[in-house]
Amino acid sequence: MRYRHLSLLLLTSCATVSTSASSPSEPTAKGASSPARVWRQERAVVVRHATVMPASGPAIEDGAIAFADGKILAVGRNADVTTPPGAEEVDGTGLYVTPGIIDSHSHLGVYASPDTSSTSDGNEATAPVTAEISAEHGFWPQDPGLRRAVAGGVTSLLVLPGSANLIGGRGFPVKLHFGRSAAEMRFPGAKDGLKMACGENPRRVYGAFQRRAPSTRMGNVAGFRQAFSRAREYMEKWDAWEKKKGKEAGPAPLRDLQQESLVEVMRGNILVQNHCYRADEMAVMLQVADEFGFSIRSFHHALEAYKLRDQLAAKNVAVSTWADWWGFKMEAWDGIPQNAGLVSQAGGRAVIHSDSALGIQRLNQEAGKAMWRARESGIPITEEEALRWVTLHPAWVMGVEDRTGSLEKGKMADVVLWKNHPLSVYARAQRVWADGVVTYDVTSGPLDASDFEAGERAGASARLVAQPSAVPALKDAGLDTRCDPMKDAACVRPLEVKAGTCTAFQDVAVLSNGTWQAHASVLVENGKVTRVRTGALDALPAGCRSVEGKGRVLAPGFVDPLTGLGVVEVGAEESSVDDTLRGEAAREPIRAALRIVDGFNPAAETLPVARLGGVVAAGVIPSGGLVSGQSAWVTTDGSVRRAPLALHIQLGLSGRDAVSGSRALMLERLREVLFDARAYNTRKSEFEQNRMRALAASRLDLEALQPALAGTMPVVVTANRVSDIRAALALGREFGLKLIIAGGREAWMVAPELAAAKVPVVVQPTQNLPSTFEGLNSRLDSAALLNGAGVKVLISTLGETHMVRTLAQEAGNAVAWGLPYADALRAITSNVTEAFGLEGGQVAPGQVADLVLWNGDPLDVSSRPLGMWVGGKQVPLTSRQQALFEKYQKLAK
Repeated sequence: MRYRHLSLLLLTSCATVSTSASSPSEPTAKGASSPARVWRQERAVVVRHATVMPASGPAIEDGAIAFADGKILAVGRNADVTTPPGAEEVDGTGLYVTPGIIDSHSHLGVYASPDTSSTSDGNEATAPVTAEISAEHGFWPQDPGLRRAVAGGVTSLLVLPGSANLIGGRGFPVKLHFGRSAAEMRFPGAKDGLKMACGENPRRVYGAFQRRAPSTRMGNVAGFRQAFSRAREYMEKWDAWEKKKGKEAGPAPLRDLQQESLVEVMRGNILVQNHCYRADEMAVMLQVADEFGFSIRSFHHALEAYKLRDQLAAKNVAVSTWADWWGFKMEAWDGIPQNAGLVSQAGGRAVIHSDSALGIQRLNQEAGKAMWRARESGIPITEEEALRWVTLHPAWVMGVEDRTGSLEKGKMADVVLWKNHPLSVYARAQRVWADGVVTYDVTSGPLDASDFEAGERAGASARLVAQPSAVPALKDAGLDTRCDPMKDAACVRPLEVKAGTCTAFQDVAVLSNGTWQAHASVLVENGKVTRVRTGALDALPAGCRSVEGKGRVLAPGFVDPLTGLGVVEVGAEESSVDDTLRGEAAREPIRAALRIVDGFNPAAETLPVARLGGVVAAGVIPSGGLVSGQSAWVTTDGSVRRAPLALHIQLGLSGRDAVSGSRALMLERLREVLFDARAYNTRKSEFEQNRMRALAASRLDLEALQPALAGTMPVVVTANRVSDIRAALALGREFGLKLIIAGGREAWMVAPELAAAKVPVVVQPTQNLPSTFEGLNSRLDSAALLNGAGVKVLISTLGETHMVRTLAQEAGNAVAWGLPYADALRAITSNVTEAFGLEGGQVAPGQVADLVLWNGDPLDVSSRPLGMWVGGKQVPLTSRQQALFEKYQKLAK
């Protein structure tokens, strides 16, 4: 989920409401109804010679799986699995087989793409308690996001209402076939969930926005208790009537659908899915559950579950969380990457969920990332357990673990065939079966395209068939063994931080400008790289520190060109946000003189976290307006390298809204400002004497535009739609601007024009949803298509401040969708520095020594930085998150 949704965090659950006049205790009220359509496997399948990862146990090398009539017939070693009569035989040599991925927290179908008022059906935010509603009744089966999810190996999901309400309604269990209605996609026999939410969201939606209860956490808890008290009274009335059940009983009590849902929760027929971040609030919710005799099936998001993991394990409450999302609001401030690992280590049931139409496409990667962060911290998480985080455990959360979630005889044939290890950033689903029916094939895409994408998009951006690029063979770079902290804890141990102006790296694999140099040595002196050579260095300068490579990788520090580092701390807390204007000032569209560096906080907590992802430098950008202002170039040790860096302009929806008009007005205003700035530069004396007509901007803004008009300062234009990109190119020609396109969702469609104009494009590779009408042609292989056409590609997290550390993962995903590895590496190093006219981005003599020492492939989630040097000075790889982990690594008895 992108941050714009987090301001309300509209996340949670729904389900089917019975239409009969039966007692609420009867099965028709429980929501565990059958689907309206049965999906049948026409032909048996056997996959042979694959690595089979069943989730119920260890991986089976040279394994096989057979399934027919929607059920698994056999799983085991290839020689032990018999081919069913008439079966299709699939050669799995070099491939992997896992259970289908399951997401225990999704809003697909209720917060559908494109994100419009018409498709926003996730929150019935008209009352704090709306237990009577169901996500099933707002679910849109044509959501394009469902097709993206199946390409990520997803076969089942729990669709929840949002988290605006204390009790948001019933969750809808989905088996991911492409039906015409929600009823056709219901997971057969699965119980509904009930979405509940504690914490910031209900108190903000009702207290801050609507000026009614609840406005505090006290009001939240009182609201829960009051709702269940009324439901208990309702249940007692029905029970009393049922006992009499005759003439003397009188008419049945008036049916109340809201109370009915809560009664079924207390009877165990509906599973509680509780949005809750803080440990203290989870403890309170456990008390509420005990008071009214129900169980909480899972706490969702639960970023502080690690603080309460012993109690959650004892209560058998699952934790549905993220791998490393944090910081977007105060109750997410204490999130740590070891959360899932600590929960599992304590005997709890950890789940990696998405809560995102983007994240659901890569849950396997997220599980792998969480596994490696746990292992690095001394928590021995096996691959089987990490796989269970996105298969068997979420199946338990949905109450269907006896039917799916693992590859076992008799279970549903929900199966994924992968190229590359499923827990790697490079993993791609080759074929997906749900109930034995193919729902996705890498050669043809999803079985059924969304009606919304019928026509040209169905054969282009929505097809999802791009081939991955080759992954580097690390042995060729001198990396003979992969670092596995469960076998060798030393291989993940960060280097001791030492002061000094000279460092010699010996026997490292140098990865620079997209090429590998095995068994190399690098000398750094006075902030610069002075020597790079194969083999050992000659005699070192006196006092020079020697760092033994031991097969490690030395790479240039990664660079994210467009971030909010140092100006956005806690996204939902206005007091910690300094990247935009407020109040009356926010109405001004022209802000060219605004310097983001004036609000930069070098002590921001987001900076050391970014370093943990190997990010050494970043562009810090202003937001809002038509002309947003001037960015700055900073390093993640808090230093400012260049300010101003670039001028930023917003086209498309943001620019249009800034002028309160149309795209035509937006471009008219922009041309007027640039024209007036050019006129001002030739007639300054007349301007000072007040002998010019009124100009379209202030003197400071006009002055700030001069370097852009002179072509000495890059102009970063945010533009996604083809027409907006072409408008930017026209402005660049007319005014001689040194353009860089940011966003570029549809830039691949005009790649030849961008290449001819030598205009670089900044993309976020994982942003592939048609989320707005200016990005309907977004696609996962856009970086590969642009690069193939000769466009210089830069990769960014595009302003997601707390996720800057995932920059390498973005680049890795670009490789998985066709961008050559060398070009992906350049897109987060040398391409960025070249586009902005900066030093660095390479490990080469004369370059600034912004370097990172890695224990493996820097783009894969299995690797981590062991040392970082900014301008030749070593900086620590520690953060507040690490301090929290160390504090709670052992819980007080």
